[in-house]
Amino acid sequence: MKKHISHSNNLKNLNLIINSDTYKLAHEDIGLLSRNEMRGVRMLLEITKPDLILEENKILSTIIIFGGASITEESNIKKRLENIEELIKKNPKSILLKRNLNRLENLLLMSHYYQSAREFSKLASISNQNKNCNSHELLYFFLEVLEH
Repeated sequence: MKKHISHSNNLKNLNLIINSDTYKLAHEDIGLLSRNEMRGVRMLLEITKPDLILEENKILSTIIIFGGASITEESNIKKRLENIEELIKKNPKSILLKRNLNRLENLLLMSHYYQSAREFSKLASISNQNKNCNSHELLYFFLEVLEH
């Protein structure tokens, strides 16, 4: 005996298939791209995207420096230190504020690395431009923040 499949069941099944993650194109599947196994693909995208933009804008020479996100310009850290010091005056017993003050003082000691990285980038970029270098340089410059 044949089983009768209704038109509404067919539409329901079709919608389930179309809306399934397995039906998505790989580049549209955020779940897939977020998987640990796709780390290399994501890295390739992260490197390729700016490279294409640089080429479109006819930028011949660049250096990208990857570093610690906490290390920033000296003036920025000094402003943050002033804010923390004001908060500590209002709440002198706060262990969290004192810990943040200590962390910012350590970052201030390392802020010269940020300026050095900027100067290095400028010098290397100018040098490559003077040599008519037609490529993008990727330099991995890691600034390690030591927690005490």
